[in-house]
Amino acid sequence: MKITVRITAALLLMFLLAAQFISCSGQSAPVTTETEKAPETTAEQTEAGTGTEAETAAETEAPTEKTAKPKILGTTMLSENKALIYGSTVEDGAMIRTIFNGKETKNRSKGKYFYIEVDVESPGKAAVYATEDGKLESNMVRTNLSPGEGTGQVWGGRDSRLFYTPTLEFLTGNRADEAVQTTIDQMTGFITNKTIKDIQSLTGKKTKLMYVVIPDPATAYCLEHLPYVQDSVQDPSTSLMEAFIKTLDGKNEDVYAIDLMPTMRAHKDEYIYFSTDTHYTELGAYYAYLEIMKRVKNDYPETKVRTVEDGDYSVEYLDVAGGDMCGMAGLGMNEIVPFFIAQFKDTGTYYHSKRNDGIRSAGFGPSGWRRDSEIKSDNPTAYYLGDSYGCYILPFIGANFSQVWTNEGVLWNYTLDRDILSENQPDYVILLICQRNIDGNFLGNVISQFSMSLG
Repeated sequence: MKITVRITAALLLMFLLAAQFISCSGQSAPVTTETEKAPETTAEQTEAGTGTEAETAAETEAPTEKTAKPKILGTTMLSENKALIYGSTVEDGAMIRTIFNGKETKNRSKGKYFYIEVDVESPGKAAVYATEDGKLESNMVRTNLSPGEGTGQVWGGRDSRLFYTPTLEFLTGNRADEAVQTTIDQMTGFITNKTIKDIQSLTGKKTKLMYVVIPDPATAYCLEHLPYVQDSVQDPSTSLMEAFIKTLDGKNEDVYAIDLMPTMRAHKDEYIYFSTDTHYTELGAYYAYLEIMKRVKNDYPETKVRTVEDGDYSVEYLDVAGGDMCGMAGLGMNEIVPFFIAQFKDTGTYYHSKRNDGIRSAGFGPSGWRRDSEIKSDNPTAYYLGDSYGCYILPFIGANFSQVWTNEGVLWNYTLDRDILSENQPDYVILLICQRNIDGNFLGNVISQFSMSLG
């Protein structure tokens, strides 16, 4: 009996020594068995945290005030089985949670307004909640939704952004494939070997030629779209716009092609595009203008560039009636929009769309446009051509070049005027168009119409 006990004790001692050796050598980790479970964290410990975390949590008081209920201002069908809920909150940037037929979506309001797309395959009541920073979620509000068709011209993205449906082609089609790239190469050769030479022959000087293409909102926010769009999104670097800019820029020292995608992406969380309109805002135009002026300042270092930082402009955010997509969606909507106010003497013919005073503001719809800046001798001159995106940038261009000339009618006339070139001898010729005005035939689109207009 004593022998048996001693043998058993010896075996147990050997086992313990072996286990200690293995553990210390790092070749094996202790195994947790059912009889030796790892310590579990209790619900109380999870909520309270440990150490410093618990102390920090204790210092931060949990919100007790409820967010005010959102207001539903209207609903409409955007397309087949896709509805839009339009509403407002008390504060800007609230989280909007929507539940309809068991499906939940979360989006931020833009300013105090929200524009939320909801899938509607059968009738029902949508539940809408709002949560503002530092507050509890609001009580629920409901709105009735029923299937329908809509116009199909507008679709909803994340965080209260609406987009013009045809611009989806820039994400899912309308790409710069091999055949398109061939026409881009051909047009690039024409621009660098003929267009710029014809312009400089007429002006009698080293006039610079500048191509500026404004990214459509759908492209600028390509990474923020709803999942049904994300599934089809391709690499935006292969868009017609960016393929053209990449091919042209740097091919001739007097020809510039400005890539605005990095700029718009860098400011994507600001109010650079309308939510209810297909254009950029004055803020978006301002950032585009700054990129243009970087090239100008590089050529003319003494150029005065007017900026918000230097006090040349102040910015107001106003609650205004929505733009062209309201009609497309069949619903009147408002939104918060930034407006620039010039803090310097600047005379000429002014126009406006959203501001009631229309005195120092930019806007849509110039006719017989003229802008005379107090800058007369130091800054260079420009001959400007472009589409409707020019409406928002022309006030910046006009106030920062010593003189600016445009074609008759100002917009949508892409033909270079020999008389303007020869009589005024501008330092720059600027073509500014939006992305959606570029189709895949670079031997027959707006860019080619402009570039080949001198013959």
